[in-house]
Amino acid sequence: MKLISISALLFVIVLGALFIYVAEDIPDFGDPYSAPNCCIKLFDVDAAGLMDDLNQGVIPESLADKIEKRGLPLPIRVESIEEGKWDFFLVPEEKQQAFYPKEQKYYLIKKEGDKLGVYRYSLVVRWIEEGEEETEVINMVTYGLADYRGYDTLGETSVIFTAGVSVLLLLRRRGKRPEAK
Repeated sequence: MKLISISALLFVIVLGALFIYVAEDIPDFGDPYSAPNCCIKLFDVDAAGLMDDLNQGVIPESLADKIEKRGLPLPIRVESIEEGKWDFFLVPEEKQQAFYPKEQKYYLIKKEGDKLGVYRYSLVVRWIEEGEEETEVINMVTYGLADYRGYDTLGETSVIFTAGVSVLLLLRRRGKRPEAK
């Protein structure tokens, strides 16, 4: 075997192993609690003394400090959604521009043993909860592509159109065809 063939074979094996490694971490299709579909864990804090404040709708100072130290936006209010779970809300900076005219659900706090897990909601949660109201379009895929990502979709369509026209121009025949006898 030539050196280049051996190199190519090793490259394919390494890429295949990398693909299998990455594919193992992909969440099950439709799993509502996977990181892309729900929320991403940011950090843990000790639950001692914090749960009473959270149940009363008060953001504990130690929790706000930890959020601020990480450079994340500070919540403005907390709301209990069930026993041991709270939603933290904030007003996005874009409110002055009227993109998001109301406060948004941003953090999820869950009791996990003697600790509280702090999670950041995924964008998908916002699309599901707010998209129809903001865009007045019933279908989530349609408002995602046509409204939220309108310019991006227009750009992708232009690229595909340009590629199609280019292929047609490259494959067309030039010159006269031979006459049939």
